[in-house]
Amino acid sequence: MLSPRRQSALIAVTLFFVLGLLAIGASPLSAGSLQARLQTAAEDALMRVDADRWATVTLNGQVATLTGLAPDRRAQSEARDAVARSSWAGGVVAGGVTAVIDQTRLAREAAPVQFSAEKAAGRVQISGLAPDAATMDRIEAIARRQFPGGADVDLQLAPGSAPEGFEVTVQLVLSELTRLDSGAARVARDRYVLTGLAPDSATAIRARQAIARGVESFVGAALVRTDAGEFGTEIDDPVHCRLLIEAAQGTRPVAFSAGGNALTSASIANLRQAGAAYTACTSGPLIVAVRAEGPEMADEELALLRAEAVIDAMSAAGLERARFLAESAPQEADRALRFELVPPPAEPADPEQIEE
Repeated sequence: MLSPRRQSALIAVTLFFVLGLLAIGASPLSAGSLQARLQTAAEDALMRVDADRWATVTLNGQVATLTGLAPDRRAQSEARDAVARSSWAGGVVAGGVTAVIDQTRLAREAAPVQFSAEKAAGRVQISGLAPDAATMDRIEAIARRQFPGGADVDLQLAPGSAPEGFEVTVQLVLSELTRLDSGAARVARDRYVLTGLAPDSATAIRARQAIARGVESFVGAALVRTDAGEFGTEIDDPVHCRLLIEAAQGTRPVAFSAGGNALTSASIANLRQAGAAYTACTSGPLIVAVRAEGPEMADEELALLRAEAVIDAMSAAGLERARFLAESAPQEADRALRFELVPPPAEPADPEQIEE
């Protein structure tokens, strides 16, 4: 048993440590106070170089993360340097910003908004870009709530990539996709599309009407039918047509035999679905470009043969070969298979309306 003197000493030491910890927590040197001070200093620094109009800074401890679309490289560099110099970068306890994670991008290099969702057997697969972490989390939460069969979400952050109305558009296409037995949706730039099979004709009509109404600055189009029905609509916009063809084909890459142009059975089935979507398009012809695989001429010839094989599979949906053009894409092309619709020729001017 401790003596009264030792008990008093132990109590005094305990009080000393407790009061010390409380003092540190309440002092300007505490972790929370330090981060708040650095956050304010970094935001002030961005204002001094006029970067607060396009850049956002977030502090995690003493590490700053800078995001936004810079108007040019000089502004990008000035913002980064301003945050780095916003406070003394000394020690961990009483220092300043120790590192700047620069996630800014040049406005001209910004990736266009894009979003993809595919539903099969009650499960949805989602991929694409999200403008910020909060939007990405909300989209994932919606997908998991609306698709009880499961949701595989693979979204990447692309700060500043989405225009006004992007999230509302994504919510719309996901909501309509839940009504379909199977299908796919795409959002790209200012367009969005939905295609698939509905359980009945009434659901197909409602889905087409919901997509056609549009969302803010986005314009939509839909090709939805029952298993034995027709799409019941025509698509005259080339961009909508291309997105619908890509959505119907799916995200799984088209697979050929090694060194040859024979398609796998799964690829043939997917391409026939893409061809069915193309039957509803009034524009064309459709360019089918396959990327060459090597520097030799033989590789370009193989690419053309593979493009012809893709056309064969799509034509099986009831299309004339005259509606297609086969091309060999260069090696540096970012996609192994690309669809592009040739826009219709401009109507000739009325001679009577031409002023002398």
